[in-house]
Amino acid sequence: MGWHSDDLPEGHEGYVVAVLADGTEPPAIRTPRKAADGREYTGENSAWWLYDGREGRPRAFAVKAGCACGWRSTDMFPVDFQDWEATDGFEAGDGPWAAWEAEHVGRLVGGRIPDDVADTIERLRVQLAALADSRPLAAVEAAARVEKLGTARLQQAVTSAVRDGASWTSIGTATGTTRQAAHQRFSKVPF
Repeated sequence: MGWHSDDLPEGHEGYVVAVLADGTEPPAIRTPRKAADGREYTGENSAWWLYDGREGRPRAFAVKAGCACGWRSTDMFPVDFQDWEATDGFEAGDGPWAAWEAEHVGRLVGGRIPDDVADTIERLRVQLAALADSRPLAAVEAAARVEKLGTARLQQAVTSAVRDGASWTSIGTATGTTRQAAHQRFSKVPF
């Protein structure tokens, strides 16, 4: 069983990955299994604890964090075959779990607009379009207010992102521009 986060898009489930002494990941182990209908078949399993050196299996030298999307942490962590929770790090908030949360989930969620905010923006877009059709001058005033509010909040958000260590490349991506354009536009304000 892996780690999940409600904030993540589909295809992101974190888990512990076994690492061999040469730094590679071992191939999946083929094991006999039984289907719900009782039919037997051979399945593949790559759970880190299977790589314990017994029954001809390779022995894990270390573990690292992995994600179903293919991401892997660069840091490796010690293996304790007697204490799966210590190896996993979930209960203590360290090890592979912490690496997955900080390095992968943090990057994915950090730049993702929360659903409630995205819904509010979409509702406002629809309302302004309807207002432009029925009362154009009121729509001009409303859009001008939104623009002024948006500009101020954008600068505030960039300032916070820079303080949190965001790169100009990531800020450029978030604003739909280049690193250089983002830097030129927003770096004039003291942080």
